[in-house]
Amino acid sequence: MGGMDLAGSGPVEPMLGSAGPDSKHLTGTRPLRAAITTLHRWFGLVAAVWLFGIALSGSIIAFHGEIDRALNPDFFRASGQGPVAPLLADAERRHPGGEVRTVLYEHEVPGLVSLGVRTADDRRLQLYYDSGTGRLNGVRSDDNGLSRRALVGTVYRFHYSFLGGEALEWFLGLVALGWALTQLLALGIGFTSLARWRDSFRIRRGTHGHKRNFDLHRALSLWLYPLTLMLAVSGIYFNWPDAFKDTVAAVSPVTPTFDAVTTTGAPVAPRLSMADAGGRFAALAAPHPVTSFSYNETAGAYRARTRDARDISDNGQRILWISAQDGQVLHDRHETMGSAGDVFLAWQFPLHSGRALGLGGRALIAFAGLVIMTAIVTGLLVWAKKRKQRRRASARH
Repeated sequence: MGGMDLAGSGPVEPMLGSAGPDSKHLTGTRPLRAAITTLHRWFGLVAAVWLFGIALSGSIIAFHGEIDRALNPDFFRASGQGPVAPLLADAERRHPGGEVRTVLYEHEVPGLVSLGVRTADDRRLQLYYDSGTGRLNGVRSDDNGLSRRALVGTVYRFHYSFLGGEALEWFLGLVALGWALTQLLALGIGFTSLARWRDSFRIRRGTHGHKRNFDLHRALSLWLYPLTLMLAVSGIYFNWPDAFKDTVAAVSPVTPTFDAVTTTGAPVAPRLSMADAGGRFAALAAPHPVTSFSYNETAGAYRARTRDARDISDNGQRILWISAQDGQVLHDRHETMGSAGDVFLAWQFPLHSGRALGLGGRALIAFAGLVIMTAIVTGLLVWAKKRKQRRRASARH
């Protein structure tokens, strides 16, 4: 895990111990270094399982679209672009008493539209339509499982909550915070001296066993240090969004979202139909595409994401709100515009998902997950080896 050192300092690896009489230590006094090492080691032992699961699932969902299309090709078919109104009518006919909550235009397959439906018995369904023909390709529920239909959604939910609901989601935010803090501390024990800083990035040739594990653990963590630190910080944001925004706002103003400052206090029935709202958004966004839109009943308004040239992510970052009564524009803002705090928040998802850099960025995120898993395993092996050696030394004395 980025920068995690489960080994600590000791006689087996002098590179993390005393650097010699002529070296300039980066960590200050030896007691401080020992305290940092102990804290870092124990966090690693406690958080290893959680971070391994996060890293594994993160590597998978970096390519969730490609995996989902490979597992469910029958869902992802479209003959061309067509109107959304017939699809909405078909979904309501199939699920009497239910309501369409979201409309998502699947840009990877032009003409494919998925509708998020809440049924009368409070189930969540995703209906996939070929908008060119109006044909329903298939239906997916949000049930967890390892079937080809459920796998990608299950892995996605596992990534941020371990399928444990809000309690575990909050706990994983705490893990992300601890990970970020211990990575900052890890620089103090990752480098022995200024004169020999390059050694920390090297994997020595001809080594095996403990020494190879040690080199892999330290070097891999340092090579990807900026990336793993970013993943930890953005992980705090996704699991603790309100606290994260409040912290950022203490440094730079953060523009509140429209629904956060506009609420009716009770659900409001829209006069403008969802189909008409879709047409209104298309006209406002033209010539750029709408990526998704939905109805917020407590704000009494429709919300859409649209693409334009300012985007740093392919999900569309211009946010439009229109009145559900008359279609008037209530709010129009691009996430990357505003204060330094607004821009910082806007970059969190594109960086965390790798989408800011396209296919190469997503590949880098998947690779980072593999590196984190390797660092966790090698760190545990190094810790186990040193623990065994300490026990032997204790037995001799």
